[in-house]
Amino acid sequence: MLETIRKRLTLLFSGTFLLLLILILIGVYFTTARLLDQTELNQLKSVSNRDLFERIEHGEDRVIRDPIYFQLFNPDGTERYTRLPDDLPKEHVRKFLDSNKVTEKIFSDGQHFLLYQRTSPEGSTLLLKDISATEDTLERLIAMLAGITLLSTLVLMGISYILAGRSVVPVQQAFDRQRRFTSDASHELRTPLTILYSGIELLETEPLSTEGQAILSDLKAETASMQYLVSDLLLLAREGQPGPTNPVDLSTLVTQTSERFKHTLVNRTLSLTITPHLFIKGDPNQLIRLLTIFLENAAAYSDSDIEVQLQNTSTHVQLIIADQGIGIPPENQAKIFERFYRGDHSRHGTGTGLGLAIAKSIADAHEATIFVESTPQTGTRFTILFPIP
Repeated sequence: MLETIRKRLTLLFSGTFLLLLILILIGVYFTTARLLDQTELNQLKSVSNRDLFERIEHGEDRVIRDPIYFQLFNPDGTERYTRLPDDLPKEHVRKFLDSNKVTEKIFSDGQHFLLYQRTSPEGSTLLLKDISATEDTLERLIAMLAGITLLSTLVLMGISYILAGRSVVPVQQAFDRQRRFTSDASHELRTPLTILYSGIELLETEPLSTEGQAILSDLKAETASMQYLVSDLLLLAREGQPGPTNPVDLSTLVTQTSERFKHTLVNRTLSLTITPHLFIKGDPNQLIRLLTIFLENAAAYSDSDIEVQLQNTSTHVQLIIADQGIGIPPENQAKIFERFYRGDHSRHGTGTGLGLAIAKSIADAHEATIFVESTPQTGTRFTILFPIP
């Protein structure tokens, strides 16, 4: 359970840090892209200055790095002078001029161009600059930021796992203290309860009045119930600590346990559909306890037949225990695995509310998953999926 909490905290920490990092890197990228675009545009705007433009028009642009192309138009729209790249499609330029946009980026034949136009009383001016180098820089920046993100993800997950481990230390300590207390209390209660039960059995051999025998019988039943409750508490105290796990023939275990349970049923049948030779890794004693809990529940809450199925799927060994009993209301199905939770027991005894909690702890210890399907007054179907070893 605590390992699950640690993994969730790791995902939470690393996810939060990674989200902040991605937002920062996105901000870095767009800020850099904007600065580079603004630098290119400012260069075009500075060239549009008439004095500098006249120098370029007279051929002095040959000594200027990153030459700028241009096209001049008279006030009536006729072309006065042009010097554009030969491989630049004219329709791109025409669309830009017709759109009345001030700036635009276009891509043609593997090259990126920035276009800028300015209108004045003397006519309009179109300036164009090859910004492929700038775009390549931005692409390399994206690749670099992606690499930083990937590397940071691995580092952040490692750091987050360490931080999550430290965060769950107090929880682990409190959980261990609670488990030790429950275990110690259960052990301490076992001895006096055993002595009390033995004393009651001894008193049963003595001559007592009818009323005394009835009281003694009630005391014996309550003491047995207390012993059962103490055993359940001790098992819960060992949650997540199964015995030695070895390959278990689940088919044989389910068959034998169910056959023994058949003798407790009166006027009902327990039908078995078992696929032979299905093995899982686990603790046989706890698996028997798991199956017994579901069988006892099915017998307690159903007056009809019980069905047990064991089969394999592509990824799991599937155990099903189904009854035709009173069912579980939908609003209570999420609560039945909580400790000491008890539903409507008006017809079927009292119970302790620990059985399904124990079953859940055993299933978790075996990395199994429990699913419940139930309809009131129709029946309940529990499905336990065990991983294939």
